[in-house]
Amino acid sequence: MIDPTSAPQVVQQVHPSWFDWITVAAIIVGPVLALFAQRALDRIREKKNRRVTLYLTAMSLRATWLNQDSLRALNSLDTVFSKRGDKPIRDAWARVIAHAYTKRPVEPEAARGWDNRMLDLRVDLYQLLGEAVGYKHTVEYIKTHFYSPQYHVDAELEGIAIRKQLAKAITDDGLKVVVVQPEEPRRA
Repeated sequence: MIDPTSAPQVVQQVHPSWFDWITVAAIIVGPVLALFAQRALDRIREKKNRRVTLYLTAMSLRATWLNQDSLRALNSLDTVFSKRGDKPIRDAWARVIAHAYTKRPVEPEAARGWDNRMLDLRVDLYQLLGEAVGYKHTVEYIKTHFYSPQYHVDAELEGIAIRKQLAKAITDDGLKVVVVQPEEPRRA
């Protein structure tokens, strides 16, 4: 008689089902896809932050738009706002540049007209930038709502005057030094 406990047991082979394969694939592929999704979201967030930072820099320095930080921000505008839908912004910036390259008149009335045109072009640009990043300011707001102490205005104008005079002094037509031999004292 055969002892049932000593008989070899037959192991039935179970093949994985399609659900088992999908589960294994999800365990492996899920974290990889999540990482790619996070990286894509980070890129989108970084691009948006660059756009907002450029706008905030331009707006915060609109009273002194020749400030180095303002110029740096505006000169990177073509790169930061490079999407197809940003063409009106790039066109507005091109108009500002084109006007900046025209010679500013010397006579006060014509110079005032040139300055007003430049301000209008810059305001148009600031409005388009603001709309692109979610801010909407009126022309009047952009032109008048900023703080610029007279001390800073005076200091900037004095710095410009000093640089001009120093440049004039050290050019060929400027500072001239003449060495003169001292006269010998007369003996009486």
